[in-house]
This record gives sequence, structure tokens and C-alpha cells, in this order.
Amino acid sequence: MRWIDYVAKVVERYPDTLAVICHGEQLTYAQLWEAVGKEALRLRDIEHIQEGQYYVQACTQDIAYVVRFLALHLIGARCDILYTTGSTGKPKAVLLSDEGMIANGENLIDAMGFHHGLTFVICGPLDHFGPWSKLLPVFMTGGTLHILDGLKDLDALFDALRPSTFANGESKSATFLVPSAIRMLLQFSRERLTELADCIEFIETGAAPMATSDMQQLREVLPNTRLYNTYASTETGIVCTYPYHLAQSILQGCVGPPMKHSEVSIGPDGEICVSGPILMAGYLNEDADGHFQLEPVGKSFQTSDLGYLDSEGRLFLTGRSSEFINIGGLKLSPVEVEDAAMGFAGIIDCLCIPISHPVMGQVPKLLIVLQEGVTLNKKEIARYLKEKLTETWKVPINYEVVEEIRKMPNGKKNRKSYIM
Repeated sequence: MRWIDYVAKVVERYPDTLAVICHGEQLTYAQLWEAVGKEALRLRDIEHIQEGQYYVQACTQDIAYVVRFLALHLIGARCDILYTTGSTGKPKAVLLSDEGMIANGENLIDAMGFHHGLTFVICGPLDHFGPWSKLLPVFMTGGTLHILDGLKDLDALFDALRPSTFANGESKSATFLVPSAIRMLLQFSRERLTELADCIEFIETGAAPMATSDMQQLREVLPNTRLYNTYASTETGIVCTYPYHLAQSILQGCVGPPMKHSEVSIGPDGEICVSGPILMAGYLNEDADGHFQLEPVGKSFQTSDLGYLDSEGRLFLTGRSSEFINIGGLKLSPVEVEDAAMGFAGIIDCLCIPISHPVMGQVPKLLIVLQEGVTLNKKEIARYLKEKLTETWKVPINYEVVEEIRKMPNGKKNRKSYIM
């Protein structure tokens, strides 16, 4: 059974349900399917797209993209091509398989409870795996996809999450937000978020590590909302998720147990290895003539992430092998420092980077974004971090206040731009 066949069954079952909303335009499942059929004919007759053909398309935040995406699947073209962010090197073209799409969709449905009537709000860029992957469970269950053009308009986000605008009346909303977006909402729109405490069914977070203090704050603001911190990537698919709304105390670095179609193991050097049908089909390499050659991934994929599994089978992330700071032979994960620092009153964002040292080789430096009106007290911050990190060698020796921490389009901190 192909992934598009799930959508066809939903169309038969829920023809009058709103399928997609964007920029004031909306289509029911019946209307969407009619548009998909017309676009499939156009792609065949005018662009001469054939079954099995590789097709790279521009990703846009609109209904036209959704229609074209489904039409290409209807034809049988191999169009599920996403590019990695390039956070650890040059961006790569990743081909997702039909089997992988079904498995990833089922992982999300099983773990988070996607269902018919749910209005899922996408505010992140659809050319990134986190937001894009939500198309799968929404269209497999007959929910409604509400696409926003980023978070430039917070009024649009809160309107989309509000009950009065729900597509199918009786249900609640859900969304996917990167950690930096959640911190922004907690910082500047806490009251508005609190007003929706009984409206939002769940929020998923991913793409970057989330500070434990932010998880705790979000639980306090949305006590009736399910909250998930997910481990996923373009290459691995949706691997694990941590339902931290259920935790008695939030576990730092925890991303939960593997989902139903995921398997996780830890390599000899602590690297996380993922296997299962969720994996990508492989990397696509383009030759000089513009032809693609598939480099298959195999049965497992070794990530550059480091971590461990606890006695309950939950995965904990400890950092990325390429980002560790080497302090005289001792390895420090910058994420550990950042997570601790985010609990200090007045810090709204931070980034830990290595700087050269004549004796130790490298030592940590902390870039800090402060709340308006707050001044930097280096001794207080260092004292606080010493208590939280427990080991003195982990505490940064240099601190600098900056206006903002540079981010990549998917919300990850752009570490490479700070390290020479």
C-alpha cells in the first residue's frame, strides 16, 4: 500500500472535512483531491513527469505546494527529496521512501494521537523535515492542516490555535515549534499562551535541544496540554519522543524511548545508531548533467549525535561529536552548559563556544542574550553554573553579551558561524 492510498481512503471517508487552510484559502478533502487530479494530469501532459522519476520541487508555504506534492505521489514520481540543514557540513539531498513515509506517519499517530478533526498548525518552513513530516499523519488521519508563513505574525498563530477558527468545530489544535520559538512565546506572549491552555491538545518540539527550564515553564503555562520533545532528522526519520508532560521531574537530555517503527543502539564511541523502516532511502548525488544517482543508506544509520540508553530504554542525548569542546583532553558538550545557563534569571538565550587557550587548547566561552534592563554579572553567572554543572572545568571562563544568537532557518543555533 502506497502512502497516497491512505490519503485516498481519507478522501472517501471525510470528503467534506477541511483538509488544508492557508492565507485565507481553504479546501475540503473532496476539493483537494479534485485539484490533485488536475495537477497530476498537468504534470504528466505538460512537464512529462513519469512514474519513478526523480523530481525536485521548490517548497512553498501554500496550498499549491500541498496539491503538487500529492499529485506527484499520485503519479508515482520520487519527489520526497529534502535537503539537510548543513549544520555538520555541506547540505545533502535526502530521498525518503514510501515505506518510510508510512512508518514515520504511523510513529507520530501512535505516539501523539493525531486524529480526524485535529487542526494541526504548521508555522515552520516546509522544506525542513520537522514541519514537513506533519503532513504525513494529518493526511493519514483526516485532520486539517493550517499552514502559516512562519512566526512573523504572532496574531496569526494564536488565531489558528483558537477554538473559534478550528476547521471542524469539536476538536482542539496542535502544533510543532522549535525550542527558540517556544522560548520567544514564553518570554513575550506568556499571557496569550495561558489563555489557550484548554485549547491546545499537544505541542511537539524538535530540531534542537530544549532547555529543561523551558520545558518546566511550558508545563506550568499549559497544564492540560500534552508536550513532546522529539528526536528526529531528515536521514533517520522520527525516532523517539519524550512526553515530558507526564514526567514527575523533567530529565535533562531525555528524548524518550524509540517509537513503534524505530530501533536505537549505541555505538562503541557513544554514537547513536538508528534502524527501522523510518530511515531514508539514501542520499541523492547529482552528476554534471543533472542526473541523480541514489546512494542507499542500508539497514542502519550512524548519526553524529552522542547519547546513551537508560535501564527503561529511554534515549538521552549528550551532544554531537563535532561540537564537543576539548579542554585539556576533557570533552565538554556545549549543550550541557547552555541548558544549565538557561535556568539563570535574566538569560533569554545563550550559546557556548570554544576559544583558544595557550595551555588547555580550548576553553568554553558563553555568549548571552539578556532580558531588557538586565545587566551582566559574570561572577553571579559563574557561581550559578558551578553549582549546576558540579565540575569547575565545565564553567566558562569568558562571557559576552550579544543582541541575539544566530539561528539557521530550522531554528537550530548556527554554531559554525561563531567558530573560526
